[in-house]
Formats: sequence, structure tokens, C-alpha cells
Amino acid sequence: MPKNRVIPFGYRMKDGKIIADLAESKAVVKIFEEYLNGSSFLQIAKLMESEKIRYTADSEHWNKNMIKRIIENEKYLGNDKYPQIISEKFFSMANEKRILKATLVCVIPEDLQEIRNRIFCLECGHRLSRIGGNCRSAKWDCRNPDCYRLQYQLTD
Repeated sequence: MPKNRVIPFGYRMKDGKIIADLAESKAVVKIFEEYLNGSSFLQIAKLMESEKIRYTADSEHWNKNMIKRIIENEKYLGNDKYPQIISEKFFSMANEKRILKATLVCVIPEDLQEIRNRIFCLECGHRLSRIGGNCRSAKWDCRNPDCYRLQYQLTD
């Protein structure tokens, strides 16, 4: 199992001080650029793997949570311990976008909310859940793991 990083990605220790690692700091800038250009966390993680950028010395594996932590990490702005890698403007633009994307919620219309309160599984009696969001492919299904599940799923 890979070891967790003690020093954030983009930095390394030299002579008892934390300095920017040239290759990793370029990758940090690329992560912010890709995110601001519309790439998802997962797409960026795959890009980092395809470019053979190592997250730790013993692992090239990346995931979307690593990318998210990099984008959220204020240490890239610089402070007493860490040199600046990302400008404040770049950092705030990326995090405003992240927050906006995280708070976009599909609101279920009132008529569907009424249905949700009254529809139950014939097999087990648990309330059915609507899956698929607010789109034409939305279906109603029993989410009880002990249920046989419906042979077919109900549409709106």
C-alpha cells in the first residue's frame, strides 16, 4: 500500500526547508489549468497517470480525490513554510468553480416529491428511490439490498 505524503505534492524538503519541486510544481500548475479549462477531477487524474507523473516515489496512481485536495490546498498560495506555486487569482477561480459545481443540485419537482412519498416496493415494502437525476432516463427502483429488485424499473 502506498505511503501517504507528508509534504504536499509540489514540494520537497532540502536542507531542512520546504522548497518547490520543479517537476511537481509544474504538474500542480497543469492541474489548475486543466480544471479551469473544464476537465473533471477524474480526467485530470488520468492525464497525470498517462504523463507518468508520480504522486509518491513508489506510486504513479492518481485518483480524483488527490486532484481535489491539490485544488483545495491553500499552501500553494505560499506562507511562512511553503513557497508560492499558484497565484491567488488562479487559486480562487479554481475553487469558486469547484464550489459552484459541488452546490449545483437537481431539485426534484413537487409532483415527483409527492410520488416519492407514496411509492413502495411490492416485494419488500421499502420506499422506491428515483435514480438517474432529472433526465429522461430516470427510473424508480428499490434500493433495499435484501430485495430481489424489480425485474423492470418504473419510469416517471
